[in-house]
Amino acid sequence: MTRHPDAEHHLELFLDYGQFVLHGGEGEEDAELSLLEAALVEGPSAGDGHTVVVRSPHQNNFEMPLVVQVWATRPPADDADWQQISEARLHIGEYGLNISSPVDTWEAAPVPPGDYIVDIAGTGFVGYGWPGTTTPGDHWRIRLWPDDGSVLRPPLIWNAPGHDVNIEAPPLIDSGIRLDPEDLAPRQVPHLEIPFGGENLATNDRSADQARGWQQQEREAWGGEPIAALADVYSARDLAGYDRALAESIAEMPADRLRKLSEYCALRAYEFAGLSERPWVRPALAALRSGEPFPEPFRDSDAAFARLDEDQYGPDAGRFQAVARERADRPARRPNPYDRGTISRPHFAVNTLFHARHADPLQGALSALNEAAITFGDQVELLFTGIRAEFGLPPRR
Repeated sequence: MTRHPDAEHHLELFLDYGQFVLHGGEGEEDAELSLLEAALVEGPSAGDGHTVVVRSPHQNNFEMPLVVQVWATRPPADDADWQQISEARLHIGEYGLNISSPVDTWEAAPVPPGDYIVDIAGTGFVGYGWPGTTTPGDHWRIRLWPDDGSVLRPPLIWNAPGHDVNIEAPPLIDSGIRLDPEDLAPRQVPHLEIPFGGENLATNDRSADQARGWQQQEREAWGGEPIAALADVYSARDLAGYDRALAESIAEMPADRLRKLSEYCALRAYEFAGLSERPWVRPALAALRSGEPFPEPFRDSDAAFARLDEDQYGPDAGRFQAVARERADRPARRPNPYDRGTISRPHFAVNTLFHARHADPLQGALSALNEAAITFGDQVELLFTGIRAEFGLPPRR
């Protein structure tokens, strides 16, 4: 008897930087960078039970098809149909499964809350790194089923033609649940000693060529070697790739100047988005300047966004917010990474206020700058010119 998933959702993701993330809606907010490092070593994915970072051999696919399937029990294996497969555990909260890529795009699937095993499979790869087009044709499937405590299967890793260095991994240990014989077949996993980031890392998941390809992606994204002081902040790569001089200047700022930068970016973003003179916003901006606690509705971001939606869209806020997001133009690869086409500027501006109060001054400054830069979009040079004038920074090279 042929089995079928209980639910299936078809999505399309704007993938860049060779990675995407599965979010269950809970867990640590800043877990992605450490999971990315783990995926580079342990790969092709790494998770902490609430978030899973997945590496793709392709640097990008701006129209990457994704199918999300929910199963009642572990689905039948079909390894022969896929070039890369990995499994992880993932807790899904009340808002379902969210999938994102570092270019700030996201897609959602209404997966019921619970603890799952997730199987992430991809195929259609043409090479490591830049695939020669923005739509190389790879596609992915994500299968979830209730976590029964069984052992996760070892990963299946794709090796580009001419780099076949796979050896057999040990067979899966039977955890007590009954699987088809093909479910227990070992996957092909390479085991290499490779240089990465100046260190030798033992890995059992990819070829040295793939690792070098990922390193090159990072250099291209940073506009040179990664800036060590900014390496743990995602948005720093976009800034350095677009305006290396500004990124280097921020990397050298002391904490008090970083706080001032956060505040400056928030105030400029609210002004540019047309928020600063709204009566319900003015007290929050005054609190930002004075250092006082934020008043309602800015005591938490959900309340602030709810108030903005009410202000922007009226009583049907939820419905019109969804329409606005569906109509927003997808970002294209262009010299200005902050130009996202048609967006709701106020929605990007709102978070800058919260970033300005981040416990880490550097993280807060770069996050506020990033959201403010997206708010300015194709006019981002107005923001960056203002920052240079305000803080006496050198011109763009």
